[in-house]
Amino acid sequence: MSSNECRYETFTLERATPTIGAFIHGLDLRDEITPQCQTELRTAFLQHEVLFIRDQHLEPEDQLRFAKVFGDPQEVSAFFPSLPGNPFIEVLESRGRAAGTDVWHSDLTWQATPNSATCLHAQEIPPCGGDTLWSSMTAAYDALPETMKNLIDGLEAVHDWEKELTGVVRQGDDGEARYEETRRKYPPMTHPVVRKHPETGRRLVYVNELFTSRISGVPPQLSDSLRNMLTGLAKTPEYQVRFRWEPNSLVIWDNRSTQHYAVGDYHPHYRRMHRVTLRGDRPA
Repeated sequence: MSSNECRYETFTLERATPTIGAFIHGLDLRDEITPQCQTELRTAFLQHEVLFIRDQHLEPEDQLRFAKVFGDPQEVSAFFPSLPGNPFIEVLESRGRAAGTDVWHSDLTWQATPNSATCLHAQEIPPCGGDTLWSSMTAAYDALPETMKNLIDGLEAVHDWEKELTGVVRQGDDGEARYEETRRKYPPMTHPVVRKHPETGRRLVYVNELFTSRISGVPPQLSDSLRNMLTGLAKTPEYQVRFRWEPNSLVIWDNRSTQHYAVGDYHPHYRRMHRVTLRGDRPA
């Protein structure tokens, strides 16, 4: 066993970087996930924030069973269709064009209770390109000077979907009606700039370039400066891990403590993924 590996009782873990991410070896998720394995998976998940498991030839029910180890799946309700016959699995299809995901972000922070985790299973993959990067906002907070921590602790930020998703919502014949309905259902939401993780208790930076529009309660110039500085933290290589997808790769990440960036460099090739999201709680 190398110094980069840690053998749990039910699988072997290989760290992807010193800061974030780990590969899980020795599991076939078509098999029963024992209570001990579930406990060890949750421990590894909270410690490393992103787990990578390759060569998982899963049916949708297998992916859903695995995701339930980490929380309660929520029905598909965003902007992609659900898998026929399974309302908990979202089908993501794309050809690499910029679609809002090639920006550092956490999913659905414009909702009152953004999802706690996301589980993605690769179905069809382009011959090259389409990598995904994750960045640890826990590491980003830990590295801040104490003076900056004191400045941002207690501040709040506004999160809004309209800037990036209006065009997507307005597509189709009933686009304008869907846009107005979505505006009523999801008004701008305020969350703390520094969030305390509900399971680990660790503090993390909870703003992102895609959905955070401004810092509340400070002058506009200071709001812009703080927002730009804090959203830029995700771009620090030392906080990141980069993953090259292969068919049947499975990834689950902590949507509370990480941001991710989907590289859109594979046009005109096609990619299809199955996504399960887990219910979250209100950031505190």
